[in-house]
Order: sequence, then C-alpha cells, then structure tokens
Amino acid sequence: MLGYVWDAKWYLGIAQHGYGQADLIPGYGGGPAGRWQDLAFFPLYPGVVRAVSELLPMTIVGTALLITCVSSCVAAWGIHALGTVLHGRRVGLLLVILWGLLPQAFIQSMAYPEAMFTALCAWSLYALVTQRLITASLLAVAAGLTRPLGVAVVAAVVITAVLASSRGRRTLSAIVIAPLGLLGYFVWAGVCTGRPLGYFDVQRDWNTRVDFGQSVIASTSRVAAGNVSAVEQASVLIVITGLVLLWALLSSRPPTAVIVFSLVLVAVAVGVSGYIQIKPRFLLPGFTLLLPAATSLAKAKPITLAMTFAVLAFISFKYGAYFVIPEYTP
Repeated sequence: MLGYVWDAKWYLGIAQHGYGQADLIPGYGGGPAGRWQDLAFFPLYPGVVRAVSELLPMTIVGTALLITCVSSCVAAWGIHALGTVLHGRRVGLLLVILWGLLPQAFIQSMAYPEAMFTALCAWSLYALVTQRLITASLLAVAAGLTRPLGVAVVAAVVITAVLASSRGRRTLSAIVIAPLGLLGYFVWAGVCTGRPLGYFDVQRDWNTRVDFGQSVIASTSRVAAGNVSAVEQASVLIVITGLVLLWALLSSRPPTAVIVFSLVLVAVAVGVSGYIQIKPRFLLPGFTLLLPAATSLAKAKPITLAMTFAVLAFISFKYGAYFVIPEYTP
C-alpha cells in the first residue's frame, strides 16, 4: 500500500513511463489529469528508481521503497554529522532520534522523495558548515532536482558563499552551480509545456500557488471554530509548533547556512497554498528546527529522555495511523 498511495503513484508512473504520460495515472481527490500534470513532480527520485530497477530483480514498487529506506539511513547519518559538528555527538544523536519521531515521519516509509531530499539537505548543510562550498553546491543541484523545496538548500549555499570572507574562484563557482538543478528543471518544464513559466502553470492547475499563508490561517480559523477532523487539528498544531521551533532556532544564533535553510523552508511550507494536511510533509526535511530541542534534551536525565521519546513515539504512531486511510493526503 505504501508504494501506491497518493503522490507515490505519480512518482512510480514517471519511473515507469517518463513524463507526459499522466493520462495513465487517473486523477484522484479532484486532482487534474492533463498530459503534463506530472511535471509537478521532480525527476531525481523517479529517475533513480528507474535506474536501480533496471539493475535489481525487483518490482518498481519494491525498488522505490528500498531507495526510500536507504535514503532515510543516509539522511539520519547526515543529520547526526551536522548535529555533531555544531554541538557534539550527543546532540547529533538526539537530533536524529527527534527527526525519526516526528509525527509525519511515516512518509519515510513510502515511495516519496522526502527521505532522499532530506539526505541531500543534511549533507549539503554539513558541507557548508565545514567550508566545502563546491560539495555543498553539487548537493544543492541534486536537491533542486528532487523537490521544489530545494530552493531552501540553494539559498543557503548562495548566501553562505556571498557572505564568505574569501571571494575566490570556488566561491563564485558555488554561487553559479547551486541553482542549476532547480532552474534547469524549470526551463525543461517550460520547454515541455511550450510556456516559459510552464512549471508554475502546472502547479496552478494543482491549486498550488503563493498565498502568503492564507490557507494556513484559514485552517487555523477552522480549528479554532472546532468543526474539523482530528487530522486537520494535528496538522495545524504541527505547523504552529514548526513556527515556534523556528523562533527558538533563530534565538540560538546558529550558522548562516542553517538560518537561511530553515527560514526559506518554513516560508515555502507555510506561504504556499494547499491542504493543511500536506504542510507537515513539507516541514519533514526541516530537521534543523529540532536543534534547540536536541540541545535542551542533551542536558536531561535518562528518565526524562525515555518519557519524552515514549510520548513522541505514541503521538507519531497515532498521527501516522490516520494516514493509512486513503481519505487523507500527505
């Protein structure tokens, strides 16, 4: 089931048939079913799924889930590496645990690109913090080919390079290289649709556009009125928690790369229209938001840690259980 539900079938359709074959994938939940509607989904994840499926004796679904599993492990490794270089190994470990216990973490078990994207984000930020600009920019290219949220990684690389004390060839190269994946896909989508802004036209067909948080405000108002589902209530709470964590992160004065990445990711997640249920999914790669919590828990007693993790695990299980029901869409 986890390989077929919601957006997974679009990614698998691209992996099997390429782009422009959306007529093979029925619309769902009132979604569109035009020829180029699959351009809303970025190419790296389905491309890797296709390539690996040609090498292994596995179904396309099994391959997708395998890649998601491996990507989750690589992401956890990168998150630990970044947390360790910033605050020590204990914080690095706690950061990984907190990320794994997020309510929306069940997406890491689906045929979705979030795990791969998070891995690219984590290692790109690690490269930035350890002053490896070219490596960070190359990882940003890959992130930009994985999710539109790749703009957060690109911004982190570019701004870090611009503010670098030394302005050499490597710095300028990083500024030029980092946006190539994201911009390249936008250009290619424009060529496919025959319109310069074709990608954004496709997103508009999916009812996705910049609304500066209006959809989040509307959902919050409905929750306040009390006439919504438990999933919508939980999703609003996750978004609000994300904003609080962002404030706590900024107050702790982390490195520029972490600040820029976190700000842009949250701004896109909150500032773009869409079902409130998908907002937690957008925030899943924002593991940097958990740094203040990880540093605080690093000082806690073992019993406090055990109780905290038990509560978070229960919440994560309950939230994730709702989403195995096809009625809801992450």
